[in-house]
Amino acid sequence: METRDDAGYVPFGGGLLLQSVDFFPPIVDDPYRFGQIAAANALSDIYAMGGRPITAMNLVGFPGSLDLSILKEILKGGNSKIEESGARLLGGHSVQDDEPKYGLSVTGFVEEDRVVRNTGAKPGDKLVLTKPLGFGILTTALKREIVSEAEIEDAVETAARLNKAAGEALGEIRASAATDVTGYGFLGHLAEVLQATGVGAVIRKGNVPVWERARKLAAEGHYPGGLKNNRSYLGDYVTADGVNEDALLPLYDPQTSGGLLVSAPPAETEGYVRALRERGETAEVVGEVVEEPGIQVV
Repeated sequence: METRDDAGYVPFGGGLLLQSVDFFPPIVDDPYRFGQIAAANALSDIYAMGGRPITAMNLVGFPGSLDLSILKEILKGGNSKIEESGARLLGGHSVQDDEPKYGLSVTGFVEEDRVVRNTGAKPGDKLVLTKPLGFGILTTALKREIVSEAEIEDAVETAARLNKAAGEALGEIRASAATDVTGYGFLGHLAEVLQATGVGAVIRKGNVPVWERARKLAAEGHYPGGLKNNRSYLGDYVTADGVNEDALLPLYDPQTSGGLLVSAPPAETEGYVRALRERGETAEVVGEVVEEPGIQVV
């Protein structure tokens, strides 16, 4: 709890039993895709710990005024990701609510010597990010009807993609630390990793993958309130002398079903990036860990 790890764990069966939960209201119009994204997001916490999902339970809020066919599509989308993860759906719980909400409670498992926490980053480590940033900006523009879902299809598809490959590749290296990038944004979750061991990082802005449409939308002021909160919370912890302020906005953007952020020694990082690319996944080295506390964007 003290380090805000992605999942809690207890000793079990010679390893560690992992537990996490996440749910939220729709962020896209298509109910099937919403179900996929919400499930992928909840499963991500297990992958970020180096574990594998075992079981999942649905958490549902649904208005009585909406057609049940919508709920059926949400659950169908979620179950497609549960099955893809290899976990088993064991039921769940639903309540009547004023707006739809969906997510999962997920139980996973990891061998005790393979668990990866969000603590332990060391000076000299390289930092790898496995999905582009800016999805919160894009979905905010979608809600404001500035873009259509078809126009951001690549980003929606990526959000619906499991972090399964990224999690499995963690088991093939000795990572110092890892987390998934969600509500606190890239810089917020990076700060959690760094502050746990009192180190800092240099982030190379040009290496950070960002959805191109999100850059323009953010510069025009179309971004979620959570982005402003993240920026305000981090304050002077982030310095970016000579970097355009608009270019920094996606780095604060709250993500839904974002990628993994991994800190590992250079040799391990090379193996991790190679393993992901062999699986057809993206992985970019976006910076390095340094001794001086704080985040410097260059």
